[in-house]
Amino acid sequence: MNNPSICILVLNWNGVEDTLACLRSLTGISYENAKVVVIDNGSSDDSVAQIHEQFPAIHVIELKTNLYYGGGNNAGLHWANENGFEYVVFLNNDTTVEAGFIEPLIKVFSDNDTAGMAAPLMCYSATPEKVWYGGGLVNLWTGSIAHKSIRASIDTIDLEPKVTDYISGCCLMIPTALAIQFEGFDIDFQMYGEDVDLSLRVRKAGYRLFFAPESKIFHRVSASLGGEFAGSKIKRKLRGFFQIYTRHAAWYQWITIIISQSLLGLKYLLIYFLNKPVSGTK
Repeated sequence: MNNPSICILVLNWNGVEDTLACLRSLTGISYENAKVVVIDNGSSDDSVAQIHEQFPAIHVIELKTNLYYGGGNNAGLHWANENGFEYVVFLNNDTTVEAGFIEPLIKVFSDNDTAGMAAPLMCYSATPEKVWYGGGLVNLWTGSIAHKSIRASIDTIDLEPKVTDYISGCCLMIPTALAIQFEGFDIDFQMYGEDVDLSLRVRKAGYRLFFAPESKIFHRVSASLGGEFAGSKIKRKLRGFFQIYTRHAAWYQWITIIISQSLLGLKYLLIYFLNKPVSGTK
């Protein structure tokens, strides 16, 4: 595995400014055997025209309608498989990447026969010294699904790759054949939870998931949904979490999940109302 072919899939939906910034960062990556492909999820703005104008060499898969996160990325996955790419990287369009972000991810697979997925360190674009994703935590007794080290300083992160519970779909590398075997993302989620579901399915098959912090990207959090504490994001996350519990938790874990998540739901409601704009203000 000296130089495997990689398809970097960037999903766009009416987010051309973010997508263009992402593509500009990808033009500077140091890994040579990689191809960047944009999947346009039925945008109603001029995304496709602007991408063609500014990046004429980049292939764009134009979908007629919005297939959401899972459906859009699955379309890109099938394209990558048909064109013989050994790995795919699912990358949010509201990210920018460091030039060497691919190599540490590839190293995870070359060093670990049971590696199924790998992810980089993900920091906030607005505060790049702060961690957004430093590994993932899933506890099906409490229903907790969370990022490790969120908002911590990057100075606190050990740079050695570590096994993690789940990988954020913001940036996820997986062998193409393995992703095809699992039929990609479950489109029933529509947004939030697809990445956790895929992570758990891959783990149940005996593979390990790795967080590789020597790889680094930057994320403008939830740009398409209005920010980290947007009401629409919170509602979608809660629905996605419920789908995770119904598919992956044992029946006897539901009692503790209900208690824990009821308390967490109150927390999210409080966050929503504290961050909800006052009527009549700009």
